[in-house]
Amino acid sequence: MGKVIYKLVNEAELFANLAKGDERAFETIYRHFSKRLFPYVLKLVKVPELAEELIQDIFVNIWISREAFAEVNHPTSYLFSIANRQALKYLKKVASDARILKSIADYAEASTNDTEERIIFRESVASVKAAVEQLPAQRRLIWELSRNEGLSHDQIAEQLQISKNTVKNQMVHATKYIRNFLDEQAGLLSGFIIILLYYKRL
Repeated sequence: MGKVIYKLVNEAELFANLAKGDERAFETIYRHFSKRLFPYVLKLVKVPELAEELIQDIFVNIWISREAFAEVNHPTSYLFSIANRQALKYLKKVASDARILKSIADYAEASTNDTEERIIFRESVASVKAAVEQLPAQRRLIWELSRNEGLSHDQIAEQLQISKNTVKNQMVHATKYIRNFLDEQAGLLSGFIIILLYYKRL
């Protein structure tokens, strides 16, 4: 017999069941509200992939703190407030990292002395290159044409005689791999930030 999914009829009851740890209620809430939250989060962070990751994080936090919903009178508004806090928290972190990276880059050009920040930045750049080297040949070529040469997806597709969708898919896989590679390296800044800012400086 298939798993039962609640219909979103009685919202208060649904969230009350979530507070009790009902996984079916949680799944129903996720299926319904993730679609509503995504455009809102995307408007804040601008990057679809990042918005999707934040939505996942938001619902993980919702499940972890599910008991709090027993006291919530307006769960929909509460969900959007959680999404807003999560997105702004990440944007604050991004802004902080951006300032750090800028100061590191400026200092590196003006000084020959090694500092902890310069070492972290240099290790981050080296790790990007190491991650790129581990990509499959075609994926690595597409990544380098996009990030190093600044070619558009259309230009890459034309140059390599492949479809634009292939270029897009290869870039998605490459970005995910490199970000995961960087996030696993101790002492490095966020993989997302390193990729975003490092390649903007090229």
